Amino acid sequence: MLKHYLEITKPRIILGNIVLIIGSFLFSSRFSFNFFLFLSTILGVSLIIASSCVFNNLIDIKIDSKMFRTKNRALVKKLIQPISAYIFGIFIGILGIFILGALVNFLSMFLSIIGFIIYVFIYTFLKRTSIYSTFIGSFSGSIPSLVGYTAVNNSIDLFSVFLFFIFIFWQMSHFYAISIIYIEDYKHANLRLFSIERGVLKTKKHIFYYIMCFTISNFMLTFLGYLSYFFLCLVSILNFYWLYISYLNIKEKNNLKFSRKIFFLSIIVVVFFNFLIAVDSKL
Repeated sequence: MLKHYLEITKPRIILGNIVLIIGSFLFSSRFSFNFFLFLSTILGVSLIIASSCVFNNLIDIKIDSKMFRTKNRALVKKLIQPISAYIFGIFIGILGIFILGALVNFLSMFLSIIGFIIYVFIYTFLKRTSIYSTFIGSFSGSIPSLVGYTAVNNSIDLFSVFLFFIFIFWQMSHFYAISIIYIEDYKHANLRLFSIERGVLKTKKHIFYYIMCFTISNFMLTFLGYLSYFFLCLVSILNFYWLYISYLNIKEKNNLKFSRKIFFLSIIVVVFFNFLIAVDSKL
């Protein structure tokens, strides 16, 4: 039973967001790392993200039942009763808010609540009616980078804003690749995604544009003096390769051939980026 409750928290989404928290937290910590604050931030945000995923699962039961990759989820198969999941989601969400408010700071708590609201009450419903749901959802997915930064500084500055938009560009590339890979599933669920409404070719072009924006934004972090040329040289190697693959994807008629590669590269890119900003801040 416990594994079913763990499943509806979507651990892979939580892990992905923890990567963003770690990078921004370590960058802003520089030479004064507070281990207790670090753990409190990760735990608090993870619980709120887990709560948002539980509610997302509850709202999407009918949609998930129509898609091959989600038809065996615990709530779809009634391995967990909706009321139990509802209580579980409320409990871990409140616990996460309390941890951030009591052990981190109110700004980080407030940002996490905003992320929860965007994901559960806007994105989850908007994907049924608008092709721009992914863009709105990316705001929620970028907030953990802000929280990791504000947990240390208790303020929002230009660098944290840059991080926020950088991860929006990254997420759009990442999620648009997913929307191509699983396009048939999304069609069965009657979702209004960009790849369905505007076509795969246009989605591929937008992936290229977003990766280009991501790459240029990385340059800006160095040119504005936040990160070194050491960071820029290393991150550019992977970024330009990612951009090159996205260009090849536009020319490729087989929609899965490079879209899968773009997706897996996006995971490597975000881990590498956050590792570099954490390390670069100590050099």
